[in-house]
Amino acid sequence: MVFEYFSSDYNEARDKFLGAARAAGASIENRLNPNASGPNGEELYTDVARFGPDDAKKALVIISGTHGNEGFCGSGCQIGYLKEGLHQNRSEETALIFVHAMNPYGFANVRRVTEDNVDLNRNFVDHSKPYPVNAAYEEIHRFAVPKVWAGGGLEEANRGLAAYAEKNGPMALQGAVSGGQHTHPDGVFFAGTAPTWSNTMLRSIISDHMSDVDHVALIDFHTGLGPNGHGELILNGDFRGSCERAQSWYNNEVTSFEDGSSTSAKLTGMMCFAFLDVFAPEQLTGIAVEYGTYDVGTVLTAMRFDNWINLYETPGSDLWNEGKKAIRDALYCDNDEWKALVHERANWVLDHAYQGLKTV
Repeated sequence: MVFEYFSSDYNEARDKFLGAARAAGASIENRLNPNASGPNGEELYTDVARFGPDDAKKALVIISGTHGNEGFCGSGCQIGYLKEGLHQNRSEETALIFVHAMNPYGFANVRRVTEDNVDLNRNFVDHSKPYPVNAAYEEIHRFAVPKVWAGGGLEEANRGLAAYAEKNGPMALQGAVSGGQHTHPDGVFFAGTAPTWSNTMLRSIISDHMSDVDHVALIDFHTGLGPNGHGELILNGDFRGSCERAQSWYNNEVTSFEDGSSTSAKLTGMMCFAFLDVFAPEQLTGIAVEYGTYDVGTVLTAMRFDNWINLYETPGSDLWNEGKKAIRDALYCDNDEWKALVHERANWVLDHAYQGLKTV
């Protein structure tokens, strides 16, 4: 049954993934995050499972958990691929590389961010150069991260955000909050002031596994935007260098914030830049599969709540537990109907990726 591919926590997901990968005959690497631990002090790993020859000229990279507890979804898709034998459908010249729990701290601790409070999918910038400026975030930071949550604090902060949206438009508010910012380490969607461990680790995977590769197909699983259960395919690469090709692979269903067709606001420092720092734009065909859960307001409030409890609340308190449930539920719909939709779309995406790789 499809629901058996999904897990209740990071440890269960890791056990299932490693078991399925071993049974399928993958070569496996376990990369320890030395800077983080689980809620009970346990060690945390990003696990890499590879199929295919060492000198493969094509690679299909499938990533879960870029945004921590969005890994509940992505891990289930990866485990489903392995359990159903879909890894066998790759061509002989293609390496298939699973990266499970790219942000293991966030997955294990039910957080979207890394151990540095960094949004990993905003962290892939050139940290030696001046950072992109998000002036709009400066204006709304005090509302995004109120000092008081209970007793009317949230309502007052929400009024401030609503006023900004009324003045500038809802998409402007979404961009201000979620576009990424480098100035408030305690804020939401903080992009960091140095490469995170997960950033550096992914770059090492690319170096270790793709040095001889001519073309990379990238699938990165996410949740939280769009209609419930729908898997939007958002371009994860250079617009001019890959959008037309991605459209041809994926039945013209690919969206992008570059042309305004996506539910996503414009982002900086996306994970695809780890690949684009190595490969030319025409060598990468990447998508993020973005599964809808709840409306944007509900999801953003849950992210703010999680940020707030980690700043101000005691672990295990009633408010802490309420916040943890909110962020888990906002990014993972733990019901069979949603999981079936996720699974079906994931299999469709994988099949089209295989077919697309045959054309390059």
